[in-house]
Amino acid sequence: MKVLVFVLFFVSVCTTVSLANERHSSIKVLSTKRSVLYFKNSRDMIGATIEIENEEHDLIEAIPVEKKRTIVDFFFLAPGAYTVKIKKDDKEYIFEYVNK
Repeated sequence: MKVLVFVLFFVSVCTTVSLANERHSSIKVLSTKRSVLYFKNSRDMIGATIEIENEEHDLIEAIPVEKKRTIVDFFFLAPGAYTVKIKKDDKEYIFEYVNK
């Protein structure tokens, strides 16, 4: 039963990330392999803030976007689901990431 719930959750997260890529032309997720979320953003998103929240919506870390390509490393974080919010001015993009 746990495996089924995990598989359904993982599929929904993958769908969310792929749908998010289609809707947001400013942010494109390039890879989610090996405990890393690797994404590319448009130049207008340089200066934005990346907020990482755990399942309880506690803020884990806030990182500034300094370049067009950004890597968020989840290697040292506990396994679980995380929400990655990228905010700048009135724009906000939300991605889900599952750290195994």
